[in-house]
Amino acid sequence: MKKIKGSCLCKSISFEIINECRYSILCHCTMCQKSNAEFSNYTKVQNNNFKFLSKKGLKWFLSSKKFKRGFCNNCGSSLFFQSRQFNHEIAVSTGSLNSKVPVKGHIYYKDKKSNLSFSNKHKKFMKSANGFFDNLIYKIK
Repeated sequence: MKKIKGSCLCKSISFEIINECRYSILCHCTMCQKSNAEFSNYTKVQNNNFKFLSKKGLKWFLSSKKFKRGFCNNCGSSLFFQSRQFNHEIAVSTGSLNSKVPVKGHIYYKDKKSNLSFSNKHKKFMKSANGFFDNLIYKIK
């Protein structure tokens, strides 16, 4: 079984992704900007491929009517977001992982604030990708 491990900065929260996850995407939405940085990099994982090893510092913030965001209440690391209605998968910040998950595209690109330029090899959506990336599965090596 192939795994990618991850944690928050202080390691109060640790987890592993088993077998596969979605390729990562860069999100430029204003919610990600306010909770992380100018953009966020997330992968998505089905619950059967995700396991908490430790979650003693995990707190959830109800960030909108549809989503909640998971963070460490000790070090402040922003780690996850999840649908409040459909919780069969969890989005994981790739910065918290000890391995790379290749990037396949951008969402909410119209909200991008920086002058950073991104290659044209990645698909760019001006708003939500409406599930476009969900079938792009990365098999852990």
